[in-house]
Amino acid sequence: MKHIFTGLILTIAAASVIGQTTKKVLFIGNSYISTNNLPGIISSMAVADGNSLSFDSNTPGGSTLSQHAVSTTTLNKIDANAWDFVVLQEQSQRPSFPDGQVQVDVYPYAEILVDSIYSNNSCSVPLFYATWGRQNGDQQWEGINTFEKMNTRLFNAYTYMTDQANGMLSPVGIGFAHVKQDENAVVNFNDLYVADGSHPSMKGSYLAACVFNNLIFNTFSSGNGFSPTGLTSNEVSYLQQVADHVVYTNDSVRVDFRPLSENTFTVNTTGAEITCSPSIVNGAFESWDFGDGQQSTQQNATHIYSTTGTYEISMTTSTVCYSDTVKEQVVITTLGTTEYDQSIFTVYPNPSKDGSISVELPVDENYSVYSVGGKEVYKGRAGKLELPEGVYFMYFRNEIRKVIVL
Repeated sequence: MKHIFTGLILTIAAASVIGQTTKKVLFIGNSYISTNNLPGIISSMAVADGNSLSFDSNTPGGSTLSQHAVSTTTLNKIDANAWDFVVLQEQSQRPSFPDGQVQVDVYPYAEILVDSIYSNNSCSVPLFYATWGRQNGDQQWEGINTFEKMNTRLFNAYTYMTDQANGMLSPVGIGFAHVKQDENAVVNFNDLYVADGSHPSMKGSYLAACVFNNLIFNTFSSGNGFSPTGLTSNEVSYLQQVADHVVYTNDSVRVDFRPLSENTFTVNTTGAEITCSPSIVNGAFESWDFGDGQQSTQQNATHIYSTTGTYEISMTTSTVCYSDTVKEQVVITTLGTTEYDQSIFTVYPNPSKDGSISVELPVDENYSVYSVGGKEVYKGRAGKLELPEGVYFMYFRNEIRKVIVL
């Protein structure tokens, strides 16, 4: 079951962007953000998609969260705007250090900054920047002396902080790992770094920007028209695809730890009929989308499909700050059940192109026709009907037919 997150005023699915979206983002960290002007790259990507990024930052080289937690500059910047997102990035090594040290030197200060963020605006989202392991790891400790070891510890620490903050995670380090593991990578893993084996090259920063672009604007980076200086079109396309994979299709990576991400639902299928039952842990139920053009605002909903196939069912829930959509697929392999024998009650043509409908019943009894909104538009036993364009449900005894007029 996948979650498609929708932030604040953005309520469309991740695959489509309609009109201009403006997001306000504050970046708090150090040189991993300022190198290559990461916020500027994200802004350029936003413009290429017809969006807008309004941002500010405080990123002195080598800064730690403990320093930011007592920095007047940082705290004033947090209070200066009703930010949609506040990006938090710790010094590049600290989250990978031994657990006892991280619990003392990192986690308490992340909590202080998160409290400041929520105190300023309860709808701001703390967005943790999960950075990458160094190219050859950190040799000062055996537990992080390879890229893989260091990267794993960084990811786990940032995931913990994100979970505690009910925030979101930008798993850029997982993107670096994907490139390293990809035998067909268009971009060489070593080329994600500059000579120090720590800071990002333009390719590394662009990969990070693609991940952030996906999260901030609830979109896909593939196809974005902005190309940084020094990257070929093939490299741009590849890094965009890596970011999309990490955010949307890598099941081992969770990016959304906000409360609504805990909401789920189950689907029971009988023939062409489904029954959807939500489990709402936080927020409020909004609506169902059954994947065939039909929706419902009934919390425990029943729906009947008119054709076989694979459908994606979506459940949307919301709070005052944002909405979240959970999706799950259902496969309809048969349209008939023992209760709904197609030979008993026949409606044709369906769909109808001119509104003319023929109805054949086994006995001379009444049937009813309802609009998709639940209004009864006909009751009787006529063999022919003229219906305006729309979707209808015809009821006879215990049978239901969905009728479409084009």
